[in-house]
Amino acid sequence: MTSDRLRNPALRAFPQKVAADPRSGSTLSGGISWLFAVAGFAVGGRIISDNSLLTHLATGNLIVEQGRVPAADPYSHDFVGMAWTVQSWLASLVYSQAVSLGGEPMLRLIHGLLAALVMAGVWRLTAPARQLVTRVGLALLPLLVGGSLWSPRPFMFGLVGMVVVLLVMRGLVRPWALLPAMYLWVNSHGSFPLALVLIGAAAVGQVIDERRPPITSLRIGGWMVAGMMFAGFNPVGPRLWWFPVMLLSRGEALEEVVEWAPPSFDKPVDYVYLGLLPLLVVAAKRGMPWADLLPALGFFATGLLAIRNMATASLVIVAMVAPTLTELVGRTVGDERGRPARMVTVAGVTGLAVSVFVAATSPGLVLDRYPVDAFDYLEARALAPSDDVIVVHREGVGNYLTYRYGAEAGVFIDDRFDFYPVDRTKDHLTLVYGGDYRDVLDRHHADVVVWERDSELTDWLDEEPGWDLAYRDDEWVVACRTSGPAADRCKRSR
Repeated sequence: MTSDRLRNPALRAFPQKVAADPRSGSTLSGGISWLFAVAGFAVGGRIISDNSLLTHLATGNLIVEQGRVPAADPYSHDFVGMAWTVQSWLASLVYSQAVSLGGEPMLRLIHGLLAALVMAGVWRLTAPARQLVTRVGLALLPLLVGGSLWSPRPFMFGLVGMVVVLLVMRGLVRPWALLPAMYLWVNSHGSFPLALVLIGAAAVGQVIDERRPPITSLRIGGWMVAGMMFAGFNPVGPRLWWFPVMLLSRGEALEEVVEWAPPSFDKPVDYVYLGLLPLLVVAAKRGMPWADLLPALGFFATGLLAIRNMATASLVIVAMVAPTLTELVGRTVGDERGRPARMVTVAGVTGLAVSVFVAATSPGLVLDRYPVDAFDYLEARALAPSDDVIVVHREGVGNYLTYRYGAEAGVFIDDRFDFYPVDRTKDHLTLVYGGDYRDVLDRHHADVVVWERDSELTDWLDEEPGWDLAYRDDEWVVACRTSGPAADRCKRSR
């Protein structure tokens, strides 16, 4: 028997049709949508210094040069040729082609536009809440979370995919849109199984609410699965479907990675995320249907398990609670027209145009955090990574080397923790956090170490008789073993 709350259109189970105003672009609500797009662009279009993006760009360049997606590792010193699934091949190709067309500023433009799409979608997902005050408050939460967690990498393609899924589930976008959306998502980022988790939770909730088969959720899920099957037509093949399973099976290698750790609640973003819990409580007390509540609770829990899930979870939670929070605060619903609405719209459109121009004409990448001068020093002495010289470094430096040298990078490790054996990750952590430095460096036959100047490893190298600090600047040092192929090419300069 259908409960009273399900007779209320504002509180009906999750898969529902939300009436769209075809004239919304000229209303106050439509103008605010542009403002949120600008805010999203400002977050996503920041100057880039992300480690992973450097390797994604290098991989895109390799795809173009070789005319195929690599099936084996081209970057590491001692794992070259080992099987490697380039899960984000499509994003890498987009990055490479964009840089070829417009230079590195295009990378900022791509991520800015992706973030703008996310926020425009979030604003549309808040429409069931009706009142502008409530909608603005809801939309600000994913933006505040994104300010810390949105990173310029294929992860942003995954967020756009999730927004499309949510829009389809709300009846704001036709289900066939899942075909291109899932193709893009599967071939760009390994988070695509979250779409199945979302629709599955909604379907279970719908059964609880309505006591009948969840026809709407099953139909949407069918389109979703069709999109994933369609995504199998790619240069990598069906391996992409199994990549998330393989990744989760490497929990031991991922447990020390910051983004895979649970929030420690020592940063503002952790408390912003925790602020989503009161919304869930309020929505539940107002009669939130299980078709909305189950996905919201499930995704909130994923954010407590791993920091990387918080951005996606905030999108899902806001979309889930919006219908139940209608008429919560205020009376204005944004249908107003006239000069204020036009002024807000013009401000939003102008702001987005200016943001795009600034991003397209400003530096795209900032490499200040990497040891650029240190590797210039090594290059001048024929000590760059090569077959006869083994250079040990941190994971982020490895990403820089893939960007600088491509297939000639010869890296010790980079941040592809899903690729490297657990033993390599553990040795890297020993160098980072302390332990038997000599054992690690000797086992890997290290000739050169490039490391942060202010670190315990650098202090050890400075005192160790078998090593010489040949170069140092404000941030980095180069240490050379006093015997071996590097000895004659290093010069001491304190």
